[in-house]
Amino acid sequence: MGDLDRLIELLPQTPPARYLDAILEQEPGVRAVGEAVFPPGHRVFDGHLPGRPLVPGVIVVEALAQLCGVALMPAGQGEPIHGYLAGIQGLRFRRLIEPGERVRLSAELEQRLGSAGRFRVDAEVDGAAVCSGVLTIGGMQS
Repeated sequence: MGDLDRLIELLPQTPPARYLDAILEQEPGVRAVGEAVFPPGHRVFDGHLPGRPLVPGVIVVEALAQLCGVALMPAGQGEPIHGYLAGIQGLRFRRLIEPGERVRLSAELEQRLGSAGRFRVDAEVDGAAVCSGVLTIGGMQS
């Protein structure tokens, strides 16, 4: 496991509620890029459109919120900053995600508002936009 992937282990979410599979880039306290893959048979497909399994949009939003948590993590051995999803602004879905597709996720801190932060987020598959918008993470504390 690489140093960036170790950041996933610092998230408060644990499997099966942790949806990030890899961290590709991180600028501590500013931004992060990660990946998620939902293979056929993954539990997110249970009951979600039988005969045409699709990754639920709320799962994509949760993966993006988790990536915001990774973006907030300090460099080195510092304590991670934990928060919770407090708001969603202007998030638009443009494409469906099918089983087995590799989803590239990105989150960048736009503005710190006391104990909250606004993040510009997006997701794509093979360069095609899946969704983009702004997530607010509240209660940010170490």
